[in-house]
This record gives sequence, C-alpha cells and structure tokens, in this order.
Amino acid sequence: MKLLCPLKSAYLITDKLTRKYFTGVDLAEGFLFIVNGGMVIFTDARYFYQANKDFNAVGVEARLYSGQESLAEFIKEQKIRTLFIDYSRTTVKEEEGYKKLVKRVKDFSSELEKIRSIKNDGEIALIKKACEICEKAYHQEIVKVKEGITELELKSAIEKAIIKLGGDGPAFDIIVAFGENGAVPHHQTGNTKLKKDMPILIDMGASYRGYLSDLTRTAYFGSPSEKFLRCYQAVLDANLLAEEKIKAGMTTDTADGIARQYLCDNGLGDYFTHSLGHGVGLEIHEYPALSKRRRDEIKEGMVVTIEPGVYFDGEFGIRIEDTVLIKGGKVERLFTDSKELKIL
Repeated sequence: MKLLCPLKSAYLITDKLTRKYFTGVDLAEGFLFIVNGGMVIFTDARYFYQANKDFNAVGVEARLYSGQESLAEFIKEQKIRTLFIDYSRTTVKEEEGYKKLVKRVKDFSSELEKIRSIKNDGEIALIKKACEICEKAYHQEIVKVKEGITELELKSAIEKAIIKLGGDGPAFDIIVAFGENGAVPHHQTGNTKLKKDMPILIDMGASYRGYLSDLTRTAYFGSPSEKFLRCYQAVLDANLLAEEKIKAGMTTDTADGIARQYLCDNGLGDYFTHSLGHGVGLEIHEYPALSKRRRDEIKEGMVVTIEPGVYFDGEFGIRIEDTVLIKGGKVERLFTDSKELKIL
C-alpha cells in the first residue's frame, strides 16, 4: 500500500508495526519517510548493517541515523515543508522536536488506521494461517483437560501448542477462565482449579509472521444447567446471525445491533456488556470497532471479530468469538470448527 504525498510533504512512520506494514521488514527502531513516491529508512549503527540489506532488498533506501541532524539534513534535501505524523503513536516531546524541522506538522492517524484496515491477499493468507494454528491448538488442548488442572497450566499448554504448530507464539495474553471467573470478560488467568460442573472460557490467538488471530470458545466440564444451555444457544444464535447479516457497506453500529438486538429479544441484553468486535491484523485491536458507539463503514477486505457474550456475576460467562474476513461483500469465517457446545 502506497501513500501519495502532497507536494513538499512527507509521511513519517516511527511505529514498529506500521513500518512493517509498509515495508514488510521488522526493525526495532527507525524513522521511515514516505516521500516523492519512495521510502527511506533511518536507523542507528546498532541495526544499520542488517537493515541496509533487508530494506534494500525491498526497494527501500537505508540511511544511517546519527541524531536529529540526520533528519534535518534529509528534510532540507527533500524540500519537505509539511510532515504528516501518527499522533496516536507520537509523544508530545517528539512532536515538539518535529516542529523544529518543518514548517507544519499534521496528524494522519485516522487516514493510516483506515488504510491498514483493508488487508491485501498476502496479509489475508498470513491471518488465515494464524487462525489455522489457533484453532488446532485450542481443540488439541481442550480435550486433554482433567479435573484439578489450573487455569495457568491450561494456558501454558495452549501457548506451547501454538509454537509447536508453527506459530510465533500467542497473539496476546491468553485468558483461561474456569467457573464464575468467566463472568469477568478480561479475567486474569490464575490458579483456580477445574472441578466438575464448571464452564471453561478460553480467549486466545496465535501470531504467524507477525499477523494475528482471535478466538474465544466456551466449553463445559461436567453437566451444564438448563440456564447455561439456554444462554449458550442464545449467544451462538447471535453469533451466527451476525455472521449471516453483516455486509460490506453496513455501519459498525448496525453490525453490533444485529447481535445485541437478538440477545435483548431473548432477555439477555443487559448481560452483553461489550462491543461486538474489532479489527485484527498486525495488532489484536485495530480499526474498525464494531460498536454501538461507532458509525464507521464496514468495507471489503477488512478482517474483524464477531464475539457476542453474556456474563452473570458469581455464576458464569459465555463468549463465542470468530475472526472473519469481509469478502465478496459478506462474512467469510476464518475458523472451520463447529461452535456447538463442547461438553467434556
């Protein structure tokens, strides 16, 4: 994806993941300029030797960074008067420094998040692989659970499985919640032991070559109550309905409302306490947010999550989450497993 610069302007990328997005190259620290139809990366002597090889291989010029004067000389050389920066990744101190180098500094964070939200074929292939690894790791480990295993032990087993299956590691800090702990959407995995007649909620993801997946499944160890079964079916139906109805061109608040209204109609609206989903890519939470508070357009090529859930304090939580692609104007699931309740 290329950014077209206005005359006498440049885009400056300092965020590691955004540099990778535009160049395909991982670099711990550096200043990436997008200017006059090309890209130039500045990095210091610690990284320069390898960066020179890696970036030249993808058509990006590498230059040695030796302090702010390096950037000042380049800006003068390129006759840059306006610098576009990502305010969401820039400190006030850094911004003040850039203002000393150019006539104008402008924010392009909103434009950038929208560009990154549309995945190309290469990105989609990597996300699909991350989904495949995640799904296999979950199903491989969930069937091994036994009474007495702790949340942390199951979490560790899943993390090892992700790596063994070819992933870089987990996409984020995996959540394993037994019993009433599942009623806390972002429960901190701990030493709670699994007992008979406990639900198991696992929120996990895999990273593959920097791209991520996001999956939540709720299983049951023992014999679920009628209330649990009724709520599980309602969450599953809300999940499937959202998959069916979400389309390109729809607004994110409308998408959220599909699942939310279904749960409301079934007496569970008050227990759905978060948004329906979010974008996924190089980061686990990207634009757009499928939220009743946002009115952004869902577009072809976006990868988002669909994750309705209900939470009953002191009892249990149920969440069913899939990573999906907007393709051909509709939702394509990137996981292949059945979402019917798994009873262990």
